[in-house]
Amino acid sequence: MKNNKFLLICCLLIGLAFISSCKKQIIAEQPITGTNGEQLLANSVAHANFTTPDSAASIMENKWGKISYDLNANRVNGDSVLLRFDGNLCREIHVVEGYTLKYADVSGTSISGIGLAQIRAANLNAVDSDTDKSNDKRQTWFTFSDGKQYGMIPVKDRYLVLFKGDSILKTNVLYVIKLNAIEYVPGQTTGFYFGGVKFDYKRLI
Repeated sequence: MKNNKFLLICCLLIGLAFISSCKKQIIAEQPITGTNGEQLLANSVAHANFTTPDSAASIMENKWGKISYDLNANRVNGDSVLLRFDGNLCREIHVVEGYTLKYADVSGTSISGIGLAQIRAANLNAVDSDTDKSNDKRQTWFTFSDGKQYGMIPVKDRYLVLFKGDSILKTNVLYVIKLNAIEYVPGQTTGFYFGGVKFDYKRLI
């Protein structure tokens, strides 16, 4: 009788342990959902876009305001802001303290296809935030289709790499970002425009 009770207790304990492990696994596999409703799965592409808070009549007027962006929640502002945008049309991109922003030119892939091994094998270069330089000498995530202040387009095959700390080999947070467009968005006042920025990104670590 004692042996039967012992076996019954063992079976119950094993069953409870199995149920507990299943619950933990289910919780761990649930996707993170941003405030915009988009599911942010690991290594999956998220689509981001924003419009500048202010409008201006000319690109030469630096009156577009500033944007803070939360990649984890895929929204402007938020609790985990890693990126900040300012300058004309809010096209200039910066990272918060404690993070590093580089760029890599990698051909033959896409934002959905690029992986951690490709990023680590690529030459990483600093994103040039010196707006006093002439347009053709700056290395950032956009270029000019006509060599002027208009017609901004993404640099071909260029990916921004955002990671925590100063070592890509030791970091535990790494995003890759690809610009899609920098646009003029007509405002309510004739002749005034907002800036619009669209980019895709995914977290690799």
